[in-house]
Amino acid sequence: MVGRTVAHYLILERIGAGGMGVVYRSQDTQLGRPVALKVVRDNAKVDEKARARLLREARTASALNHPNICTIYEAGMAEGETYIAMELVEGKSLSAMIGADGLPFETAIRYAVQIADALSHAHERGVVHRDLKGANVIVTPEGRAKVLDFGLAKRVIEGPEQPTRTLEPVTEAGSVAGTLSYMAPEVLRGEPADAGSDLWALGVMLYEAVTGTLPFRGTTAFEVTSAILRDSMAPLPAHVPPGFAAIIQRLLAKQPGERYQRAGEVRAALEAVQPAVPASGPAPPSVPVQVVVSSRRRWLWAAGALPIAAAVSWLGLQRRNKRATLATGPRLSDGNRPSTNPEANEYYEKGLLFAGSGPRNDLVQWRRMLERALALDAGFAAARGQWAFTSMLPAYFGISSDPSMLYKAEDEARQALRDDPACSVAHSALAHIYLFVGRKELVPGEVDKALQSNPNDPAIHLCYSSYNLANGDHQQAIQQMKQILARWPTFGPARSYLAQALREQGDAPGAIRELERILEVDPENPWGHWGLARLYMDSGDLPKARQAMERVDARHRSNFQGRLNWALLFALEAKKTEALREMDEQTLTYAGASYLGPLQPAEVYAVLGDTAKALEWLDRAALWGDEREDWLRRDPHLAGIRDHPRFQQVLDSVAYRRKQRRPQNR
Repeated sequence: MVGRTVAHYLILERIGAGGMGVVYRSQDTQLGRPVALKVVRDNAKVDEKARARLLREARTASALNHPNICTIYEAGMAEGETYIAMELVEGKSLSAMIGADGLPFETAIRYAVQIADALSHAHERGVVHRDLKGANVIVTPEGRAKVLDFGLAKRVIEGPEQPTRTLEPVTEAGSVAGTLSYMAPEVLRGEPADAGSDLWALGVMLYEAVTGTLPFRGTTAFEVTSAILRDSMAPLPAHVPPGFAAIIQRLLAKQPGERYQRAGEVRAALEAVQPAVPASGPAPPSVPVQVVVSSRRRWLWAAGALPIAAAVSWLGLQRRNKRATLATGPRLSDGNRPSTNPEANEYYEKGLLFAGSGPRNDLVQWRRMLERALALDAGFAAARGQWAFTSMLPAYFGISSDPSMLYKAEDEARQALRDDPACSVAHSALAHIYLFVGRKELVPGEVDKALQSNPNDPAIHLCYSSYNLANGDHQQAIQQMKQILARWPTFGPARSYLAQALREQGDAPGAIRELERILEVDPENPWGHWGLARLYMDSGDLPKARQAMERVDARHRSNFQGRLNWALLFALEAKKTEALREMDEQTLTYAGASYLGPLQPAEVYAVLGDTAKALEWLDRAALWGDEREDWLRRDPHLAGIRDHPRFQQVLDSVAYRRKQRRPQNR
């Protein structure tokens, strides 16, 4: 195979092999990037089953987008070869790094947190790994753990009304998938693998990481199986901290009900026993100026354009209100706790000047001030929380399609909360991140914690109303947004989401009224024009929709939200080539990385008549947590797929989740 070209991938060298495929270091000749190309083995016993299995692997793994999971780029067939192109991850496998005595505790727990976070991301999207082990985790030279090989992964059914989340098993009836030493007892008894068996495998990995040996041993497969089913794990050495040992013991409980029930719980438990950051703290992150924003002018409009940017464009309002309501010790002007270093506080306050809605609004300068504050006091929680908040803005604004920025922002927010568990801006940042990436169940808790410290923060109030909108609770969301505007009449971001909620409730005049109010204050606001264009597209008035789109300044033409709007307009105008050109890889990556994003490609593909892709993206929207059931039934751009049986299956899955969640609502 070396030297051959499969599709547009030039094969350079063989780098590994598994039970089904051979992996080659290759070069994408179109994009000029290195990739790992997995090809079905020439001697695979059943070619058709091998192809089906490999493509199922790609479809499953392509739904996962996380910095600790290997990214799938493409799958297909060419020149008689079935292949998957994926991220080329350089580094060493975790199993190769573990010596006879294991890894240092600090190293082991650092990788454990990352792997647990990857599993949490996958499990929340209905995907289990089924072959988790040290050999399937690569640690990069930068110290990032990457989970590889979802070749045995599958979708799981969470309820009888969720048929859309099911794929056929990837192993034949009666066979056992996975690696014996990491298999959970219930899997060895013939039960299907699920999230619980992944957590068992994680427990085996953690045991191995700190001891260098396996918890259940034997010289034959029969002895290993017997030990897993009946024996207690081998005792942990005395040097393993009790908290970490307790986590491993719970993960390796024989009965699934006695283990952790969610990978997110494991991650939280691991973080709780992770060694504290030294007093000097980590060095402040560098300012990624070229990634955060491509020009100052982009930032100037974005600060008032997105509802989620409320905590940026209205910090001046918060600074006036919070001091009056908080009397629990010294506070910064935005209500957060100050540093013990006066100079760090000075830089923090200077940063807020660049965060306001006035002429000094400048994201780059704001981050530079935060960087200087953190250089003076690495444990300055408020500065790190603000850093986290500013790190996520490009994804919210449609400027960046790199989802890893959100996970980096989450890491920074968590560090801020380790320094100050009551840091409101860190809780606010987490709430916004969780909402954006579809981890909605975590949003209310972070909102509560943020409001306990800063009840006069309109941004966090808006975050909760946006959460209700994503849940399909339109009336509750509309009422909350109107209450925000009654309290803060000039709070433009609330008007943007209110317009969206009114549109989805069929109140087009009300939505137009709110958007026109935004444009009265800021005639160049692209989100106001894009919102009007969507309303005109809904009613079929394409000339007015085009006029609204063309009113947006050309400098915003590359914005991913704008491109999705253009794609829909082109599709409605029967300009298929132009529509698909807008929906390139980067745009689809952006759309697939947020809780409301996948519905937009579904609309475009439905209008274009590509039913399969429309339903695929609609299914992805449901998996990401888009539960706007009523709107999905009314959305005029989905008319072409509404009679398809799978459409109703998606709606049934949404209704099932809403029913399960409703008792937990406030």
